[in-house]
Amino acid sequence: MQTHIVSLLVEDRPGVLTRMSGMFTMRGINITSLTVSPCEKKGLSRMTVAIKGTESEVEKVRKQLSNLIEVVKVVDLRADEAIICDLCLLKVHTKDSEVRLEVMQLAQSYGAKIMDAALDSVILELTEEPMKIDRFVDLMQHFGVKQLFRTGVTAIGRGAGGG
Repeated sequence: MQTHIVSLLVEDRPGVLTRMSGMFTMRGINITSLTVSPCEKKGLSRMTVAIKGTESEVEKVRKQLSNLIEVVKVVDLRADEAIICDLCLLKVHTKDSEVRLEVMQLAQSYGAKIMDAALDSVILELTEEPMKIDRFVDLMQHFGVKQLFRTGVTAIGRGAGGG
């Protein structure tokens, strides 16, 4: 099973998300990440869907999605042809100033921003590709992650084409 990123340009109206997600449910494919936002065209939204499945399963779903009236465009975004990002906010336990300094230094080495620092915790923000965020979160688990929030994957095709 491989992770696939599918970008959908859809009409911005009620029920579209339900119909689109129903296509994945019918195929028994779990959506691991979903983001929806307004896009450059009035009346349309962009959905970025991360799913795990075989190439043939995902191809069948892409074809079915293309047949939905509300779906304007379906694009498979491959990692080497797209910028793929996720936003992570996490609150890390810092029991003393020495640990707080270590957390802040590690955060800096990953390019994470320090959003807030208190005596017992530090809140960090990292916008990066999902696997790098996974590695960062794993590293922070050593200190004790109090809270973790991720926005989900968003992606855009490189060059003139893409999703």
